[in-house]
Amino acid sequence: MSKSFSSRQKEQRGEESVIERLHEDFAPWEKSRQARYHAGSKSWGRLAQYHNDGERIYKDFEDAAGNSLKPFHKKLESLSRTARLNGMENAHPVYRYPSSYLDAIIHVDDAEMWALEEGRLDDDIIAEQPAPRRKVLEWLAKPENEHVLAAMGDGGTDIWAHSKPGGGKTSFANVVGGIRMPEINNETLLWMLTLDELECLPLAPYMTVAVPAGIDYEVHAKPRNPTLPTTEISLTDVFRDTITYKNPRDLMTKIVPGGLYAVLPDPLFRGCEKQTMATYTPAREAEKPAEVTPLRDVNFAFMDTRAKDDEFLHPTTMVLDEFSDLVPLNPEADENDQNRKVKGYPVSQGKGRKKNLSTIPLSHSVARVDEGVREKTRWFVTMPKPPPPSPSLSGIGNVPIDKHYVNRFADRTGRAVIWRDQNYTPVEWPNPYRNYRFRGEISVRYPRREEALDAL
Repeated sequence: MSKSFSSRQKEQRGEESVIERLHEDFAPWEKSRQARYHAGSKSWGRLAQYHNDGERIYKDFEDAAGNSLKPFHKKLESLSRTARLNGMENAHPVYRYPSSYLDAIIHVDDAEMWALEEGRLDDDIIAEQPAPRRKVLEWLAKPENEHVLAAMGDGGTDIWAHSKPGGGKTSFANVVGGIRMPEINNETLLWMLTLDELECLPLAPYMTVAVPAGIDYEVHAKPRNPTLPTTEISLTDVFRDTITYKNPRDLMTKIVPGGLYAVLPDPLFRGCEKQTMATYTPAREAEKPAEVTPLRDVNFAFMDTRAKDDEFLHPTTMVLDEFSDLVPLNPEADENDQNRKVKGYPVSQGKGRKKNLSTIPLSHSVARVDEGVREKTRWFVTMPKPPPPSPSLSGIGNVPIDKHYVNRFADRTGRAVIWRDQNYTPVEWPNPYRNYRFRGEISVRYPRREEALDAL
């Protein structure tokens, strides 16, 4: 039965209301160096006039009291001041045990370490850094913070967050990966998307969406409010802008230092098979459903190209959601070479780490992940409610916390324990989702892929 004229009018008004809400919530920030770069070559000659996104993002987010996030160097100064006044034994664990957290999120290379150790703060390698990063480096060079500087390691880091659904791991990735990493390190962020729900919405005004070239796609906003309709939208109704890529290596030639990117997977897996020497079968080429490669498998190729091809060496963080599905325990030698891909992941991870690649994997479970991947990971973030991994779990090693400690703040989303080897520290972060009023989901679909799957 066709809709009446009044029904169509009502639906149209609802769709307009949804899009208007999105435009208000996700007004793009277009005054950064990264935004001007992607606006076109006419802006390139003036890029030096603009700040980096990382110098701005934290100012747009608030803590539970409604105050803007403090710049990270201010939080560091507060930590050392407390230790100076009250003694190291009364200092916050973040300051007492810098290897458990600060080493994970402050990224320095050997040349910077050498300059800091010798107090050469006027060297270009320090003095010409963006202001938020320079002030963090200057704090590291102070004699009272010598133990922190000594804990800093070269290269990338791995921070694996695990929790039950709704436990805070996605907000952790938004705040630490999307806000603090660009602020502290002018880090480039690659958020590897799944299609069903775009979890990086708090960062959307600063984000460029990388779209596989030539692929038909649709984007829908589905409000929780039942009186508002599911509405087809454009990516730029939410995100700042878009770029296209032909294969993982091609994207590495288009991203810029300090940029934030949400990466849509290529359903044709172009370049992936050659990159990883493993099988990738698009839905349109499969003869049966089991042959179709999961879209998430593009992450192996992106990890591999970033680790081996040297197209882009600026410090980079990759966010990998649904990690236990990507690198499962006991992977099969199936039509998609899952075993080869999973066993090759730690190799790419290790090589990438030497080239300033960091990862933030997110999962519900640590036990359900391949033991080789567990063994290669150095930092774990245990959210409230799930117990810490057992030390007897293959690849984990020493676990310095116990369930009783985690349960001390089990009712508080936005708090966790981050740990490695011998030490741990409690950390907390604000809710990044309070910065917009839209409630619902933004999803992407590939119609031609769905048609090919239905035909199998």
